[in-house]
Amino acid sequence: MPAIAMFGAMTFTACSSDDETSNNPTIDATAAKGHYFLAVKADDGTEYVMQAESIEDGDLNIADNIFELPTTEYTWIFKDNIAVGMVYQQQFAGIGYAMKLENADSAFVKLGAFSITTRYSNFGFFNDQLITSVAGQVSSDGTRNDGATFGFWNITDSGVSLETTKTIWTENITGNGQQITFSSIVDNGDDTFLTAMVQSDFNQTGTGNGSSVGDVKYPDSVWVARMDKDLNVLHIFRDDRISYAAGQYRSQVFSEVLKADDGTVYVFSNAYNENTTRNAGALRINQGADEFDPDYYFDIQSAADGYKFRRVWHISGDKFLLEIYNDYNISSISVGHQFAIVSMGDKDFKWITGLPAKNLITSGAETGGVPMTRNGKIYLPITQYGSDAVIYIVDPETAVATKGITLVGVTEVRTLGYLE
Repeated sequence: MPAIAMFGAMTFTACSSDDETSNNPTIDATAAKGHYFLAVKADDGTEYVMQAESIEDGDLNIADNIFELPTTEYTWIFKDNIAVGMVYQQQFAGIGYAMKLENADSAFVKLGAFSITTRYSNFGFFNDQLITSVAGQVSSDGTRNDGATFGFWNITDSGVSLETTKTIWTENITGNGQQITFSSIVDNGDDTFLTAMVQSDFNQTGTGNGSSVGDVKYPDSVWVARMDKDLNVLHIFRDDRISYAAGQYRSQVFSEVLKADDGTVYVFSNAYNENTTRNAGALRINQGADEFDPDYYFDIQSAADGYKFRRVWHISGDKFLLEIYNDYNISSISVGHQFAIVSMGDKDFKWITGLPAKNLITSGAETGGVPMTRNGKIYLPITQYGSDAVIYIVDPETAVATKGITLVGVTEVRTLGYLE
């Protein structure tokens, strides 16, 4: 394409042999080949992985090329030749699954399943590891529930395995007496990472399963922490020109701190909280700086005709893809079926043209519809009512979309990726 006491051990569990291939005996999953990884959903809700040599044009039929997954609602991330899928399960343990590409002429190989027993709402790569985190962890004596538990996972050709978990107590990190939900993991390349902090009142006291974001007292401010590998908070960036930097679907947070190719970090806020008076927009942290750039503010909501954005992905350079809500009034289950490209340096905003009308799109209503960028192009999966999924190819310079491959029998693409 393109994260102290110890609690809640996470476990690595190998898949049974029943998961080796699809449950449908007529499918030969070993016949597939190619670098492109397509996590998809069929009309009965079952999820599969498809494999392709190209996604530029033509058709790919789900009946000819699938590997059935053991559950649903995976979001996938990619590291070299390995794909890691994770299922967020609200108050229950997260579920993970890993696959790899041995070579371009072979089918994807199953590595195994794993369980994130502490739950997770945030994830990302740091120092070549996968980091997961969840807020609202309860202390062993039941007196505190402001713990944030991080899991550090190793990803190798043998699979995904837990190295360690660590919990830090967050109540007064910023001096405001609230708990912290962390969102985004941005590797600084110097054994530190950046992560946004969502401050809120304590929620779900005593559940032991972690909590979602509670009531937010300070919806008109943003905080980003620079942390080291031991989770020491080295520095806090603060500003009041935007709201906090985290999108939200139910109690899962969306990453809104992202890095451009030149190392500049852009901190987006979709102004999700209903009480904020700030517009959806972005600030930036220049390389080596200890404060937000005081001369930079991008009012994205005004550029987007008053709409707020739902999710954001880096394309290349300082260009980012925005998924924009369909309506002005939003909630944690609102959908975004409008798309735009922003060039952050010159604050340029372009609506993507050539896509179906927003009221005709069914995909991406939850956490699916995750696009991919490769070789200067955006590959954006879209499904219309009553139709098979189509991957649209978007030129980031012109913001014009054209139809690519049609995935016959696929009702939604969950995630697109490319395995090296």
